[in-house]
Amino acid sequence: MMKHSLKALLLTMTLPVSALVYGQVPVFQISGSDASRMDQGFSTQSAQSELILLVQQLQEEVQQLRGELETAQHKLNRLEADSRDRYRDVDRRLSVLMQAALESADAAGGAPMMDMSPAPAEETAEAAPTPATPSEASSVSDQEAYDQAFALVRERRFAEAIKAFEAFVQSYPDRDNTANGYYWLGELYLAQQTPAQARVHFEKVLEAFASHHKVPDTMYKLGVTYAQLGEMERSRSMLSRVQSEFPQSTAATLARNYRPPNQ
Repeated sequence: MMKHSLKALLLTMTLPVSALVYGQVPVFQISGSDASRMDQGFSTQSAQSELILLVQQLQEEVQQLRGELETAQHKLNRLEADSRDRYRDVDRRLSVLMQAALESADAAGGAPMMDMSPAPAEETAEAAPTPATPSEASSVSDQEAYDQAFALVRERRFAEAIKAFEAFVQSYPDRDNTANGYYWLGELYLAQQTPAQARVHFEKVLEAFASHHKVPDTMYKLGVTYAQLGEMERSRSMLSRVQSEFPQSTAATLARNYRPPNQ
């Protein structure tokens, strides 16, 4: 009887354990909505990666275009600088020639040894175009008007050149070439031995165009003009000024070597 009772007790205790051991393992099923959310997450990550790649590509293209633009701008600046240098070289050579003629005249104690007569017929066969008057300025660019006046200087038609430059500075009072126009008016009046009028135009350059590249040459010529007017103190002051403010310029070299007439 005791044995039967023990067997029954052991059987009762082992049944729950068997149920735990051999019971069915639970299965977790992913619903349709969960799968959709996972797909959307993967899709969002992929789109973000594509956007990042696209932004990187656009940044590279912008950098490349910026580099090409900088290169083109550098070339344009070089061309403009070369053009200005060539113009200034021609301008300076004409100025030196006119000054040499004046100094030769001073040394001889007479009138300028510059040919003020019209050029021979064969030289004027292809004369410069007639300079624009103020009323015609609207149809002519400032560069064209300046070139026309400057061509008269090269052809030694100085009286006409004065009229052309006077018309130019009146028609274009605030252009880059305006300072050049006043400067050449001073040169022409100085060549015609009218230093009082030359002084007016040289002083105009210094007063109205203080940062222009013709300032050193103008200072030197103004010093020469003051000397011709007998204002020796002002002449020495101006010649000293160009040497101190523009020591590396051609004008400074000319100022150091300048000797007033009769001294």
